[in-house]
Amino acid sequence: MAFFAMAGAHRALAGHDGKHFLVLQTNLQPPYQQLSNGALTGSTIRLLDCAFQQIDIDYGITLAPRQRNRDMTRKGQADGFFLSRLSSEMDSYADATVPLVLEKWVWVSARRDVDVQVPVPLPDQMVTVGAVLGSNEAEWITEQGYRDFVHVPSLRSLLGLIGKGRIDFALIDRQSFERARDDLKLDPDSFSERFARYMPLVMYFAHEYTRAHPATLTRLNRALAECGSAAVKLEAQEIDRIMNDDVVRIRRLLRAPALVNALKEHLENLDMLHGEGMSRIKIAELDRQWREASKSGAASLLAADILQNDVSTYLQRAYRTRDVQFAEAFIFDRDGLIIGMSSPTSNYDQSHERKFAIFNETAADAVQIADIYYDPSTQKFLSQITLPITDPVTGKVLAALTVGLDVLLALQVED
Repeated sequence: MAFFAMAGAHRALAGHDGKHFLVLQTNLQPPYQQLSNGALTGSTIRLLDCAFQQIDIDYGITLAPRQRNRDMTRKGQADGFFLSRLSSEMDSYADATVPLVLEKWVWVSARRDVDVQVPVPLPDQMVTVGAVLGSNEAEWITEQGYRDFVHVPSLRSLLGLIGKGRIDFALIDRQSFERARDDLKLDPDSFSERFARYMPLVMYFAHEYTRAHPATLTRLNRALAECGSAAVKLEAQEIDRIMNDDVVRIRRLLRAPALVNALKEHLENLDMLHGEGMSRIKIAELDRQWREASKSGAASLLAADILQNDVSTYLQRAYRTRDVQFAEAFIFDRDGLIIGMSSPTSNYDQSHERKFAIFNETAADAVQIADIYYDPSTQKFLSQITLPITDPVTGKVLAALTVGLDVLLALQVED
């Protein structure tokens, strides 16, 4: 259970029932942290409420400017703060959680000519860029060495300077930009946007706190993964880029004779071993063992055995070549059961997941591209891409391949 204070909350070491009590700092950043009828709410607050309830820790949140939040954590006046990008400077005095949010940063400029594509500004160009004072975007711009950089106190001021032509580009989280633009009733057609980068944001705990409570960070990270941060929807142009680039490469992987032959041999061996297949009771038990081992960072006996077969060996070799920017790849059969993987997956049975519907597709070039999500097992933001694997001679669908595309690598803007 959390309390909220505008400023000046006193640090507490224990709650009313004797349990230790967390004091956290944040700043308003709609839609992640915002005020509604005097109450602090937003997607990040809901996520933290869920996670802290699971690990039974009471906490309080105080609002202050972001730089003050950082300083209070560094000086031991607060247990932690959020939201922050990962930074070697902050790593020196605090420990980061898994990402709470994946922001999509865009370069915003005044619209000039709808037929002209506005280029992404580079550090060595003579352009004026702007960001909100003390923001994650401002810190990143400073690190990149942009020459003409303007700090402003708020998003309202930033959008005003764009409209007046005082700055050429503003770096803003897209959701925050759209919220501010709509609140100010500004015409969307008066702005141009160019994708800049994805940026994961975390909570930082002071070293003093994590030394005193060494198990909390591990427990919280597990709870955050179970509560689930919201998926980030891929846009049409991003899907097109994945289709034209990454899917083409993935299809080369699954059409390789080495994989097809290993897969056919493995399926024949499974047919000899299990006949008409395993019972759902047996599958459920193997899946339970698999999940329990995965949660403890280990592999079940079945998972360890699958990791060593020829299908897995091919996927592991493909991962090492890095022809596709994937963090994981696995193959499952028509029952939804894993039969090969580049690294241990979190579960064995895929038959209840959306990707299993790929077997209902009749087109040989069928593909599923899922929204972006944070995967704690790989510690990366992934978009799962699933395709059928067919026998090139008979055209029969043998199995399906899912690749966890590393979005931060695959979709970053190239210089």
